[in-house]
Amino acid sequence: MSALSIYSSVCIAMTTAASVHLTGFAVFLICSKETQASTRSASRRLGLMTTFNVNLTVMIVSLLLIYVGETILSVSIDYGGVSQVIERVIVTVRIAGFICAQIGYINYSYSRAQGILEQTLLPALSVGLYYVVKTAPLLFLPAVLVRVASFYVKSDYDATLIYSASLWYGAANTVVSLLLDIVFLVSFLLFLRANKLHEKVTSTCDDSLLIVARYGAAGSFLFLSAAGTLVYYCLSVTPLLRLAAFCQFSVISVILTGLKWRLHGEQIRRQISAEARLKDALGSAQLRCIRTRDVSPRGGRSPKLGLEWGFADASGTMGSLEPTKDVAMEIIE
Repeated sequence: MSALSIYSSVCIAMTTAASVHLTGFAVFLICSKETQASTRSASRRLGLMTTFNVNLTVMIVSLLLIYVGETILSVSIDYGGVSQVIERVIVTVRIAGFICAQIGYINYSYSRAQGILEQTLLPALSVGLYYVVKTAPLLFLPAVLVRVASFYVKSDYDATLIYSASLWYGAANTVVSLLLDIVFLVSFLLFLRANKLHEKVTSTCDDSLLIVARYGAAGSFLFLSAAGTLVYYCLSVTPLLRLAAFCQFSVISVILTGLKWRLHGEQIRRQISAEARLKDALGSAQLRCIRTRDVSPRGGRSPKLGLEWGFADASGTMGSLEPTKDVAMEIIE
């Protein structure tokens, strides 16, 4: 089997996998929204387009567009290829898509790991990291303009020069992403190590943060591999290496989707546990009577009994029945 056939087969397979992933993620969001509507008070229900969902969706859609373009280019070779205009559009989509995937990954990872970063980094470094993450798009997006500029220069020499510049600019962007990812990875590992030692004394560690650290570390390790593959591609310009980097990013997007799935399950577990403790304290009949009496005019439950706001114990004080509303709940959302 020729290299072109392998390339085409992998592109088709990854296009199919990315389509299934996007569809599954959309179904998960809709189902989790329904679960959220049945367990949260009206004042605390969130929309589908949270920061986490937007960044992860951008990452999945960007990779899907890349695979579609690569499939069109590779398959069309057997039919005489595509026009120059279409080829330029596909190349632009490839570069823009990969940059958007990187931005989505960085923003998603930072948002999820913010609670961990605040615990493991110095305050000044944590603040500096915030501004680097927020300004990353301004650094990455010009790479698209540099590549597009190479399409419209008249001299072949200038076109080659600008093309080489775009490759090195892309490599520089990857290095920046790599440095950010190393910070994430070190923070995840430090957090896991600290809590492993902490478990010998107490078991008060937040399960949500542990889930984020474990999945985040796995994603960060794979990102290091993908970044290394991409840098090597910039040096050798081998299409299979570029595709390998894209495939590794797809695996990262699956890992981050799994992270969201686990956090959603952790949220449901907390709510069920809090509900059970409340029933033990008040009794099912009294709890049902209170909730029937305390329904708000808009149809939502009273914030005093909302699962996310904590529960009063039998003495009327906020005791052990109160679920902690801390950064972990923000992570789950």
